[in-house]
Amino acid sequence: MIVDLWDGALADRAEALALNEITYRRLHLGARRVAARLQTLGLAAGDRICIYSENRLGFVYAFLAALRLGAIAVPANVLYRRNDLAHLLRDARPAIVIVSPSVVAEFTQAQVHCRSVDISQIEAWADDETIHPIPVLSRQADEIALIVYTSGTTGRSKGAMLSHGALAAIAAQLISTWRWQADDTLLLSLPLFHIHGLVAGLTCALAAGARTVLHERFDAQRVLATFESERVSMFFGVPTMYARLLEHAGSRTYAPLRLFVCGSAALSPAIHRAFYERFGSSILERYGATEFGFALGNRYGGPRIAGSVGIPFPGVRVRVVAPGGMPLPPGETGELLVAGPNLFSGYWERPEATAAALIVDETGTSWYRSGDLAHYDTEHDVYRIVGRAKELIITGGFNVYPREVEEAIEAWSNVRACAVVGRPDDLRGEVPVAFLEAAPFETAGLLADLRSRLASFKIPKEFYILDALPRNAMGKVDKPALRARLSAP
Repeated sequence: MIVDLWDGALADRAEALALNEITYRRLHLGARRVAARLQTLGLAAGDRICIYSENRLGFVYAFLAALRLGAIAVPANVLYRRNDLAHLLRDARPAIVIVSPSVVAEFTQAQVHCRSVDISQIEAWADDETIHPIPVLSRQADEIALIVYTSGTTGRSKGAMLSHGALAAIAAQLISTWRWQADDTLLLSLPLFHIHGLVAGLTCALAAGARTVLHERFDAQRVLATFESERVSMFFGVPTMYARLLEHAGSRTYAPLRLFVCGSAALSPAIHRAFYERFGSSILERYGATEFGFALGNRYGGPRIAGSVGIPFPGVRVRVVAPGGMPLPPGETGELLVAGPNLFSGYWERPEATAAALIVDETGTSWYRSGDLAHYDTEHDVYRIVGRAKELIITGGFNVYPREVEEAIEAWSNVRACAVVGRPDDLRGEVPVAFLEAAPFETAGLLADLRSRLASFKIPKEFYILDALPRNAMGKVDKPALRARLSAP
């Protein structure tokens, strides 16, 4: 299980650096002390421990301590304010909330009675030699380790439960596929409250025996400086991070890192190409979700096809199906299903939502319904995500996949990013419109270019130019907010 993988790395790398300047021995000993202190407060296996904080050492200690104790870690988005936080706390009912001073006001305003501990106290317990650490114990594969709340773009967020076994499977998949080595250094500025940073980043690095350099938040200038000062070999980010790195890099040339990984949202081919030209490394795009961690990724050894999500990770199976679940032949677009040992255990106390999210086949295998539309590209031997099923635009009986149109628009030099959504239309049912993240420019040239490349029904009927597209904490465009703009008076 994941704790066993951590302890294996600890046995091999006790005096090596694990997190910033902290060794593996000190990090895991500190986590066991925190677990012991939480135990004296009455916490036990199965209790939820909510962590509401930006990236900092106390977050890591609390997460490791929870899993060693057999409790369930529940990270809360540090950008949550009163309503979202109150929903999470009422739903998860944590036995304790570990709170950063930066958000203590929001925690108080949520008005949900929960016992709380300042995160600086967690850090103090980790270094308190008077606390006798809990013994090293293994956990069972089906024990729940982590509840991560979904983004909630289609209603109230749900808590996806990931087991110790699922976290171990994810770590084994990513470590082997991305050829993680003990001498790697991962620069991690992704938020730890999200599965990308917490699982793909921290959890896997600790299982691989590698070092993590943790930043409190993403700052492009600081990241570029750290690439060199800490001999970084790996960096994980989202598209907006890579766009900002390009902006701040200027004309300077940087030594290539061993691995740049991008996920959580689609990366435009233009940024993919520009980043390679500036940094000498081709970004490896992967595909994941809270409910299964990570399912697909471009090949480490290449080629890395811009706009694709590659092939399944070891042990993962995927299918592209029509409505009703019938598998589709290669090249046809349908909903992507995912199965494997990395699959979540369901939604916390939501059996109906869990049943709706899973398809059980004739062999008893559970397949997660991703809600993403995909097809298998036979020419390049990769899968491509073309949008969300709920974002499919049907105009006059024709299907428009937003990602295809967005990629065509993002190839235009004036455009940093684009989001295409459907606008209700009395004649056609709905029509595509485009929101562009760009400085103001005349769109006539762009429109002419699109007409030469796309079918007429795919051409956006309107273009809205914004300084910045609305995004969530992971850089994913908030399309519901854009659709709300279209319906606003």
